[in-house]
Amino acid sequence: MRRYGWILNLDAELELARGRPGYVPQRKLLAQLAEHGKSSRALLGPDDVLLEPGMDVGAAKGVVGRAWCPTPMALASLRRYGVEPEPHPDATVLRRVNHRSFAHELGGGLPDQSYVRTREELLARVGDYTRLWLLKRPLGFAGRGQLRIIGPLTEKQMTWVDASLKRDGLLLEPLVEPTFEVSLHGFIWRDQRHELGRICAQDISERGAFRGARLAAAGELTTDEQATLTDRAEAVARALAHAGYFGPFGIDGYRYTLDGATAFCALGEINARYTLSFATGFPRHPSDLVLT
Repeated sequence: MRRYGWILNLDAELELARGRPGYVPQRKLLAQLAEHGKSSRALLGPDDVLLEPGMDVGAAKGVVGRAWCPTPMALASLRRYGVEPEPHPDATVLRRVNHRSFAHELGGGLPDQSYVRTREELLARVGDYTRLWLLKRPLGFAGRGQLRIIGPLTEKQMTWVDASLKRDGLLLEPLVEPTFEVSLHGFIWRDQRHELGRICAQDISERGAFRGARLAAAGELTTDEQATLTDRAEAVARALAHAGYFGPFGIDGYRYTLDGATAFCALGEINARYTLSFATGFPRHPSDLVLT
């Protein structure tokens, strides 16, 4: 059986957002990632090795390199340990498929969702502020890079908006109240075959941070919600493969209330990488998934 040496780069989206070498995580973020990293160790098999700063390079002997997301920095880290990475998509592919515009263009998100690239376009969409809105930077995780619009934008908020628009645009969607959040995971092989796992119920904080996951119980989703989520996951798998991506992925969906009505969003986002609930929601352990 293969043994893997893992790099758990949970901040991969921030590196991909930069789009060039030189990303350095802040100390506060590193502490938060270390806390989240405790949950991600469930991805490791019994004989796998977590490659951490300061460990003996010899401890990685005989393992194959694997990353949470195979970004350039993660691959460089693996090679510093003398570990050859497993086959992986190119960084340009990773950035494209994890970008929120990729998911938006596939459809299945919230009604009135749009991707805006100028201040004028944003303000026209927001209108007279009678509706609450949420802005999302295109590459983020755990609720990072988001701004709630609950009235006219302040000068400080507009500075954040302008910087985001100048860099890469923003996803604009109605601010809704999720009442039941789910995920569905899958794996894509290099020949474009894919396999889906089981639907998970997710425990997410009010600010979008992951707190835990379990398999969804029978009846927690309606038949229509389950079918819609599965259809979206199938469509995402095909789109990812067509874009040149292979490896693990997951999609998030949720039941929500808006203007007093209940509805279901089948594609909140795409995570073209491992996730904290992958080991819960996929029927085979990552150590059994071989990319050759």
